Amino acid sequence: MTQAFPAPHPDLVTAIIASGIGDQPVTHLVETAMQRLVEAGVPLHRVHVGFRILHPLFDGMAITWTEEAGVEVEYFEHLDEDNSVFRLSPFYYMLSRGEAEFRARLDHDPCVADFPLLTELKDKGHTDYLALIVAFGGAPLEPETHDGLGTSWTTRCPGGFTEAHVASMRLVLAPLALALRVVIKDEITKNALNTFHGPLVGGRILAGTIKRGAGERLAAALWYSDLRNSTGLADQLPVDAFLDLLNVYFDCAAGAVMEEGGEVLDIVGDAILAFFPADDDGEEEACAAALRAAAKAQSHLAAMKAEGCPRAREIAFGVGVHFGDVVFGNAGTAARLKFGVIGRAVNEVARTQDMSKLLKQPVVATDAVASRVNFSAASSGGPNGAMKLTDLGSHELRGIPTPHRLWALDVGGPSVAVSRDRPAMTTEGEDALK
Repeated sequence: MTQAFPAPHPDLVTAIIASGIGDQPVTHLVETAMQRLVEAGVPLHRVHVGFRILHPLFDGMAITWTEEAGVEVEYFEHLDEDNSVFRLSPFYYMLSRGEAEFRARLDHDPCVADFPLLTELKDKGHTDYLALIVAFGGAPLEPETHDGLGTSWTTRCPGGFTEAHVASMRLVLAPLALALRVVIKDEITKNALNTFHGPLVGGRILAGTIKRGAGERLAAALWYSDLRNSTGLADQLPVDAFLDLLNVYFDCAAGAVMEEGGEVLDIVGDAILAFFPADDDGEEEACAAALRAAAKAQSHLAAMKAEGCPRAREIAFGVGVHFGDVVFGNAGTAARLKFGVIGRAVNEVARTQDMSKLLKQPVVATDAVASRVNFSAASSGGPNGAMKLTDLGSHELRGIPTPHRLWALDVGGPSVAVSRDRPAMTTEGEDALK
């Protein structure tokens, strides 16, 4: 007599598909599916879903549901290194052999000893393990693939999974994998856009601001930094050493911008363009945040030098800070667009940074910034609890028709208030030019 295998309850399939269509978080999607399967009588105690992701810091992501803890998410680095968690897993074993299914009775199969994970599950009282791999778009099963996901299903039931249980899991796998694929692709898209364009630009692109000429006018504090002697360093150092140096610099400078809530809009060679929109927090907070980021960037570099970082010793950079109106949007050809900030203020902040080199100051701000900050806003979060702006007088900026009054930010100065009332050039300002 042939045993009939029950199909998943229609409510379960509907719930899984609804989670995918409803743009629910991947954790909600997995938890919904597992709870419904348990309610349908499948004795699940642990379910694991793993897949590769496109991310600058991580190679893979895993979602694990357990009866005790619910859903937990974990990210993995270095998946392809010897003795990594992935290399020692049943998934790697299956992918290396082009196999989509693996089954082990944890309470007696000898193969359990070959996999640390299975030994651990056995020690925790699990009795049966089923791994199923789904390849997207007919992609070949291989360890490096990004086009698929691995799932594993485990029980503590003394008799393990019955054939009916396994049939139910296989049948529910297709709608679950389809819904997960949608969520995974969406996450990969967001990660890629945020990594290469920043979350503000990435969010606008995903929201539909993709037409040439689409954009808006914003008031913002602009932030521009440039690495000193980059050409000489590039000529002197091996490629890997120079790239390592650049990354240390970017960690200090761009990292400080992001810590203070700013957006890194562009990295052109060794120059960083960032901005702090004057939205709900207002112009004062945008300027104060930009100044805090400038001070913090120099503080980060000083700390790395003090710690003996070999690359940090070779790094020096200047920062310019300005405030103005910019056009924030798309420009380019019909087939190749760039989303960024455009306008006179962008040129002015770059020229202000140029003056930091000429005036031998690590951070130079324009009067448009100095006139908008007060002591409490500028001092909050500074490396020494306070920051000081010193008047450098009025200066011509290359290519800018109107002279600008400039101020030096003392990134390690005493706890004094910001001064705005000095004449165009003071003795202190003259000293700063020497």
